[in-house]
Amino acid sequence: MIAVIVVKVFAYNWDWYTGMMFGAIVSTTDPFMTSTLLRNLGTAKALPLLVEGESLFGDGASYIMFDAFKNVATDLVPFEGSQFAVRMILQILGSPLFGFIMAKFVMFWLSYIFNDGLIEITISLATAYITFYVAQWLGMSGVIAVLMVGLFLDIVNFSPEVEVFLLRFWEMLTYLANTLIFFIVGIVVSRAFQNLALNDFFNIIVLYFAVYIIRLITIVVFSPVLVHIGYGFKWQWASVCVWGSTKGAFCLSLTLMAFQEERLEEGRVREKILLLASGVVVLALLINATTLTKFLELLGLCDVSMAKRMAMYSAVHRVTESSQNTLSMLKIDRFLADANWEIAEQRVHVEDPYKTSTEEVSIEDFSPTARMTKCPDCENNIPYVPSTRERDDMMEEARMRVLKAQKTSYWKQYSSGMLTRQAARTLISIADHLSDLKGKFITVQDVKKYWELKGFFVIALRKLEDWLYNVKVDKLKPSRHPWLTLCYQMVFSASFEYFVYVLILLNIFPIILEFRPEINRDLELQVLNYIFCSCYVLEAVLKALAMRRAYIFNHWNQFDLFIIFMSAVDIYIETQFGLSEINIQMIKIVRVFKMFRLTRALRLVKIMIPKMIEVLNRQISKQLSFGYDIGKGYVIGEEDISKIIDHISDDKSISRELKSILEKNRQEGARALGFLQRDHPEIAISVKTRQAIRAVLNSERDTIHSLMSGGLLDEVEVSKLQQMIEIKMKKLTKFPPTISAPTAEELLQSLPWLSKDAAQIQFFKRVAQLLFYDFGDIIIQANDPPSGIHLIVSGMVKITGRSPDLGSRKVKEKQHHIDYRSCGTILGELNCLTQQPMEVTITSETATQTCLIPIDSLLEAFDVFPEFPSLEYKIWLSLAVKISTTAIMENIIYQGWTYRKICNHLAKAYLVDLEINHKLNIYDGTMDDVVVVYGSCDDLQSLSSYNAPTLISRTTHQIVGTANLTKLLIVPSASAEAKDSSSSELEKKNSLPCLRHAAQRRSSRNTASGMLKTVVSDDSLAGRSQESLKVVEQKLMSSMKLEH
Repeated sequence: MIAVIVVKVFAYNWDWYTGMMFGAIVSTTDPFMTSTLLRNLGTAKALPLLVEGESLFGDGASYIMFDAFKNVATDLVPFEGSQFAVRMILQILGSPLFGFIMAKFVMFWLSYIFNDGLIEITISLATAYITFYVAQWLGMSGVIAVLMVGLFLDIVNFSPEVEVFLLRFWEMLTYLANTLIFFIVGIVVSRAFQNLALNDFFNIIVLYFAVYIIRLITIVVFSPVLVHIGYGFKWQWASVCVWGSTKGAFCLSLTLMAFQEERLEEGRVREKILLLASGVVVLALLINATTLTKFLELLGLCDVSMAKRMAMYSAVHRVTESSQNTLSMLKIDRFLADANWEIAEQRVHVEDPYKTSTEEVSIEDFSPTARMTKCPDCENNIPYVPSTRERDDMMEEARMRVLKAQKTSYWKQYSSGMLTRQAARTLISIADHLSDLKGKFITVQDVKKYWELKGFFVIALRKLEDWLYNVKVDKLKPSRHPWLTLCYQMVFSASFEYFVYVLILLNIFPIILEFRPEINRDLELQVLNYIFCSCYVLEAVLKALAMRRAYIFNHWNQFDLFIIFMSAVDIYIETQFGLSEINIQMIKIVRVFKMFRLTRALRLVKIMIPKMIEVLNRQISKQLSFGYDIGKGYVIGEEDISKIIDHISDDKSISRELKSILEKNRQEGARALGFLQRDHPEIAISVKTRQAIRAVLNSERDTIHSLMSGGLLDEVEVSKLQQMIEIKMKKLTKFPPTISAPTAEELLQSLPWLSKDAAQIQFFKRVAQLLFYDFGDIIIQANDPPSGIHLIVSGMVKITGRSPDLGSRKVKEKQHHIDYRSCGTILGELNCLTQQPMEVTITSETATQTCLIPIDSLLEAFDVFPEFPSLEYKIWLSLAVKISTTAIMENIIYQGWTYRKICNHLAKAYLVDLEINHKLNIYDGTMDDVVVVYGSCDDLQSLSSYNAPTLISRTTHQIVGTANLTKLLIVPSASAEAKDSSSSELEKKNSLPCLRHAAQRRSSRNTASGMLKTVVSDDSLAGRSQESLKVVEQKLMSSMKLEH
């Protein structure tokens, strides 16, 4: 339609090809400003995606039309429809295909590069240029090809450390390109103004209105179709698509390309295209871009929903709380103590961006704790209950935030080395897909399909295994007859098999010579054929005598019989008709049967089948490894999101519903993952080992960066260390997909609280018991006293019951929960330490094997190994770190931290016991964090209570123990003096008395704290190992000497 206007209305005497080319130029749109504004206003996610997607494919189609009609308009040869059709097919179909191939090639290339920013940036830049120029050279569209590369490549394809640098690099290139294009057009337009006429101004205004009217008509015509597909379509969205379609750099780029085409007439075509196109761009920027915000307000798209207001209110509240904590810590700093804190608090105050002066209702009214309404009967204030529509909107907003948080969790797992690149990309794409489906969450069915064994590889493997192992040798028993026994031993020997293969190879050469007419050796070749056929018959007879009835049921034997039969027919035909004069038809039959002799070489495939099976097994192992990686990342993501649900939604009913959904998905995912590990334990061990290596290497690299930033290493030394780590990371690409499962002894040695102590490991090897359970057997019964620590060696167990009792004086509502655990899990540690009844029932979900450390032997070990750090302290510390990790991840301050970073943060933490009514000063400059891992305490200043597990606020400076036993995990600051003093203090606190007095102290402590009483009699002491008594006697003697 634009071509009709410029050709028929404007007096430029353009032909239709030039008009179509110009129409393609002004049909392009630039959605950057519109989409940015829509996202800042918080409108529906579908609208900016719709605007960007329409511009993306619209600009691609416009470029194809521009290129096609530019070539036609500048071609001196008459127009030919066939050439034009071939060119359009290449650009429409060939360009996306070539872009897809280039994207896959670059993805494969990047998979072998680790954390090399310069190389990865160079690859990304070179890919764009190479793809564009090669596509143009092949007659395709370089723009469409590069577009497809960008669609398939995302940030997950690159190393996590390069992410920020890569984004900033391309943002800078984009900015420079846009600036350069506008600058060049401004210079070129100044030349065109020399031939500017008054009529051109009128044409620009007419063209501006025509472009938007035509766009409006097009959208109205297609709106009935758009309403029923995709995201749907509203009249407000249609208005935004029309008015928000500003023109920008891409339109000016096509304008410059047309202006530089020398085969177009300069004054009549090139300069007019430049004037009209740049004029439309300027009008669109001056009118549409400046009025777009007011236009969206008129449409009601700037109105923020209640769910978004509540989420923003909650976020601002938490930011304010965090700033108060920081101010409280800074007030005790010796250099900042005399700062003007009143001015500081005023300057750091964060306002709610959704609160305006024209609002009649304050944002506080949207808080679920403050929203009240009046009863129509008694006029009392009652809690406001949102309507069904409001609750649905709030639930949908919370669902979108959950999916966004899940993608963040997957990315953090990938950054920390706990998730592979392909697995992270797959999980993020699943979350993106489900974000478009209202009310949908990621379920185990969405990820389970990635480790289900199906497809070509599985079918081919089954067929090959069926061919190779159809008759098992170990099931065949040799006959009692001596001759048959001899045949059995001969047939199933390796020498006989190799002899047959050599015979087949020798037979191939005379078969090939028969097809060479210049070699006149028919008689010799015929004799050789008889000899080889006789050998095949002899082989079949020997196998039949050895295998007897089972011979005919083997597929390879059936194939051998077929070859023998065809050889016999071939010999018969050659004998009867080979030396006589026969007709042409019989000659063809003889040649066909000679061709069948080549099938004898197919028996050599049997040698290749084991290798083919090995290759298929490797591919299936990679698929299972990839599936296990996805499943593990999914389960960890569900666990991470469950900890921050209260921060995602302030509405309690929605929070409970979200927790229920996520907990159900986590349970199903853990169960499916456990069955996968049961069926393929070597796959799971390989994935876990590879992830552990990657996580440790990442930690080593972070340590190297910290040493360099602290001035302890120079750049040369850092480069050498980093190179060593990069080499080790590259070796992970060839990491074996399967690793044999560890034995019970190996798992026992790798217990975190044994710390590779040879004496302790040897002690537990002597006392540990290996237990076996069938499906449904009860391993641990709830409310029973602890029998010891169970270490799962193989299989999967189901854990049902309430959450563990952490010694808090406040009785919390304990919810019934279900969980699944597999190999390597430690069960019963906390209950053995506190000697409280078990809170859960653990049943065997599959055939399970556990290694049991009896509680009596564990208590004995506590007394045998009292040196600091004692065994009891190390078990408590291991549990404290595990509990603190969960408590810290639930805190909003640490939401951006990865699991590896939190573990590094807790690496130097230590435990402190706080008895009841005893005080302790905290956050005195020597502590970064204090976590209550067992028991409870109160803040003496604010009188707020902290019940385990919880992270104590940094505004607290003195606490008092309120439980019989309270254990605090303290994360020290970087001060070396603090670490030294804490170590000496711990050595004093954790020194233990002799065996007899230790038992008496434990008994009295348990009685006072309400724990189960443990009675240690003289008989039980006498029954302990002689080795432990010798150790105690030595310590008694040494202590007596010190006293004297």
